[in-house]
Amino acid sequence: MVGSPAPLVHLVYPRIGGRGLHETNGFRYRPYALFVLAALARRSGWRVRLIDENARGMTPPPDERPDLVAVTAWTRFAPRAYEVCHEYRRLGVPSVIGGVHPSVAVSEALRHADAVVAGEAEAVFADVLADALGGGLARLYRGEWQDMDTVPHVAEFADLAAHRSYRFSPLQSYQATRGCRFNCDFCSVIRINGRRQRHVDPQRVVEEIRLLTCLPPRLPGPMPLYLLDDDLAADREYLAAFCEALIAADLPVTWGAQASIGIARDPELVELAARAGMDGVFIGFESLSRDSLVEANKKNRPHEYAELVARLHAHNITVRGGLVLGFDSDGPDVFAASAEEADRIGIDVLHFTVLTPLPGTALFARLYDDGRITDLNWANYDVYHPVFEPARMSQAQLAEGLVTAYQTFYGRSKRVRRFAWGVRHQQLKAAAAAAMNNAMFARAFREVVPPSEMAFEADPGDVEQIAAASRVEANDAIDEAVRQAGFAPPSAPIVVDQPVAPPMRRSAS
Repeated sequence: MVGSPAPLVHLVYPRIGGRGLHETNGFRYRPYALFVLAALARRSGWRVRLIDENARGMTPPPDERPDLVAVTAWTRFAPRAYEVCHEYRRLGVPSVIGGVHPSVAVSEALRHADAVVAGEAEAVFADVLADALGGGLARLYRGEWQDMDTVPHVAEFADLAAHRSYRFSPLQSYQATRGCRFNCDFCSVIRINGRRQRHVDPQRVVEEIRLLTCLPPRLPGPMPLYLLDDDLAADREYLAAFCEALIAADLPVTWGAQASIGIARDPELVELAARAGMDGVFIGFESLSRDSLVEANKKNRPHEYAELVARLHAHNITVRGGLVLGFDSDGPDVFAASAEEADRIGIDVLHFTVLTPLPGTALFARLYDDGRITDLNWANYDVYHPVFEPARMSQAQLAEGLVTAYQTFYGRSKRVRRFAWGVRHQQLKAAAAAAMNNAMFARAFREVVPPSEMAFEADPGDVEQIAAASRVEANDAIDEAVRQAGFAPPSAPIVVDQPVAPPMRRSAS
């Protein structure tokens, strides 16, 4: 007699849509977070189907009905994530949603899904699966920050990382650390991963990257890898140990990462990273104005930028940067001036965005309390649409100014000159990759980005709760969102204007 098949979970990464980093080859990442969930589900005896709506050919069979759907959501694609949950619920499939946005918008997310995972999922996903199989999902599962040795090994999801749908995107992704020591006004990352950095042991990193280098597609030359860490250079001793382990392993890999500009203040660390295979770094410069940086609670010093970029270039490390436009100290002249100065500094690829009050951030709380937020369709919180009233310009000027910045920095003559400089001073591969990114950004941002076609309007009561969670210290934001939704730790349940909520699921540790 053939036994019943193992239960099946669909893991969904919602469609991003619109313009942005994901449109450029150098920024197309595989959904590492869903790979981790897939490994956790397999540990619990479940079958897994990964559905990345941004990849080709990853739709499920038309008649396949899973036992559970789990969806992840950043703010910009929260409306699509909610839509996915409703599609499955209409089929009678229970849904659970997690990620950055649901973690700080618990009440809102519970309007659309049967359950919410607030915070990191490793500690509680096994409970979610067990409850789903038993037919009794709790409404809320509160994940906790744990050491990164709890994250599944790449070997547990290697087949997904090598899925044929990613054959046109050879860039592999990996995460070695979580958390960020900074407390930037506009950043939601610290609300989810905390301000204390946690690490994967460097020897384990080597083992896992070695496995990634063996996965298809196997292209000539070293495998390109991107590290998803919020700031790989936050702990310089760890980064040094990380690089030394890679050098000793002599892996066929080149890699890029996100890091603060502080990495370039340490010449020995830059030299070590280059020897370990670093060929690119994404740096959040954020602004070229000291006043704007103070407003954002960012510690960068613009007068250092040119020297530090030159130091990275001296080691053949391409500099991809981020600049935010629309701070209260920014006037209509900021757009062209920022683009010209960034070009002078020598940044190879630049991602301009408009200041965006992401739910859960101190910026959201400040602008909401000032009555300056004008758009509550989360689909427009893609960092290209003004969703608040700027202090020294109109929203239309901010939207048009973003295009001006792109057109100025990516003007044809500037792109040609940057490529010619790269050919003379950098490796041809790096210069060609930067030129391709330049061309893609120039093409994508020729005009003002139109609003999202996805209709959504956040409920006013939910927005009040999001604002409350945004006002507290970063490490307390999720707990405040949980309290606002009417949940409390099991030892102290509270009564709200609804039936008493079921207790949260917590990790055993």
